[in-house]
Amino acid sequence: MASARMAPHRITIALLVSVAIAFAWNKVARGSFRPQDLFPHRETRLTYDLHLDGHDDEVRVRTFLPATDDRQTIREELTEAPTFHESIESSAHNRIVTWVAPRARDGATIRRSFTVHTDAVRYAIDPSLTPPTSYPTSVALYLRPEEAIQVDAPEIVRLTSRIGADHGPTIARLRRIHTRVRRLHRRPFKGTTDALTALRLGEASCNGKSRLFVALARRAGIPTRLVGGLILAGGRKRTSHQWVESWVGGHWVTFDPTNDHFAELPARYLRLYYGDETLFTHTSNINFDFAFVGVDALVPSPAARAWNPAWNPWGLFDRLGLSFSLLRTVLMLPIGALVVVLFRNVVGVPTFGTFLPALIAAAAAQTGALWGVVGVLVVVAIVASVRGAFQRLELLHSPMLAILLAAVTTTMLGTSLVAERLGLRSLTFIALFPIAVMAITAERFYLAAAEKNVTTAVKELAGTLVVMLGCYVVMSSLALQVLVIGFPEVLLLVVAADIYLGRWVGPRVSEYLRFRAIRGTGAVAS
Repeated sequence: MASARMAPHRITIALLVSVAIAFAWNKVARGSFRPQDLFPHRETRLTYDLHLDGHDDEVRVRTFLPATDDRQTIREELTEAPTFHESIESSAHNRIVTWVAPRARDGATIRRSFTVHTDAVRYAIDPSLTPPTSYPTSVALYLRPEEAIQVDAPEIVRLTSRIGADHGPTIARLRRIHTRVRRLHRRPFKGTTDALTALRLGEASCNGKSRLFVALARRAGIPTRLVGGLILAGGRKRTSHQWVESWVGGHWVTFDPTNDHFAELPARYLRLYYGDETLFTHTSNINFDFAFVGVDALVPSPAARAWNPAWNPWGLFDRLGLSFSLLRTVLMLPIGALVVVLFRNVVGVPTFGTFLPALIAAAAAQTGALWGVVGVLVVVAIVASVRGAFQRLELLHSPMLAILLAAVTTTMLGTSLVAERLGLRSLTFIALFPIAVMAITAERFYLAAAEKNVTTAVKELAGTLVVMLGCYVVMSSLALQVLVIGFPEVLLLVVAADIYLGRWVGPRVSEYLRFRAIRGTGAVAS
């Protein structure tokens, strides 16, 4: 009889597992799937954050904007610049933006944001190539001297000859130049350093090293130009970067002697302009400050977007313009719920409901686990206090919930403001937590304290946070995210595991610990 009762349960699990395996095998067997396509690409939302005191006078600010090319893609550009008129023009290979305000007030701000995707690039140079005797006019101009690139200076001429950069194959000349410039000591940026100064001092920042590279390469007969840009990183920064490109075999090839990249460029490099330029120019006699603020995000690879359109969550979300983080949350929530079931049914940890820990864990993706816990504790403590204060008014349930929502919203925004003042960037994202989730958590805590006792309420809150941390660890696993997004049929296995745990009749881990003394004496209940 027992086996007959178990048959539907086992058949359902076997069916779910079989279907999941069949779907996954079909995807791999058809050849539309490659393991490397599973890994998402990194994008950065970059913001120029400019602040100035205009003293109610006319102000002009000019800078460069990145352009889309074969290794970087720029999209979703947006400007927030109250009272400023914006104009964008193209000059040679550069995009130049100018902001003008007839009367700029003190504390004026300009913010220009865009989404950036950059790819790494590596060049294979034919070792037999030698510099040609002539170049196209558009390329030959990069052999000329410039004010800060003293190609014809005697010291540059002698150094070019001494390191052997004036003879031999192109790649050998560039290698000798790269090695010589890389040997310069690195120093922090303290203003423009020309090629001769960098050589004489034996030290320079990226702009001095790049100018010396350009001067030596041009002296060696290889057209070379400066490139200015950023090395992308999350957070706030003020430092830009310079590297170079040399014309080799009909292509511009990148070199960065400062960070020792020879004929290659990592993916995090963003080009803003070509040439020996100043990144920001502005009206004199104003207080001007700038920063670059980057926020990284993961998006599906182009190959992943092209997978089977009939069952391709990445492609769907991409067509709808929805973010990768939202897709990740949607697909990982069932796995988070499975973790909660394990903790409740097998381990025996008390929580506020079945889904709250998983929902809180999903929200904590922005704050991180530690600050997520801190944020929950702050909101629960304040909102529970508000609930207790308003309880004396004997309000109906719905108006009380509306008051709690207002208290949750105010607390979350206040916590974010305080966190920003204290420099706790991660905690500021507590404002992104779902308000309903936080309100329900606080309400559950208060009801547990009122209907049972404070000790029980604290235990359930602690259990909720412990299970939330377990969900966070599992749900934030990039390997697991990649697997589930590439093979959504894995969720059928999750349902099979839920069915198995739904018939769990064994003792819980907490019961083993609770009754370990009785088990040790061999006592049995009559």
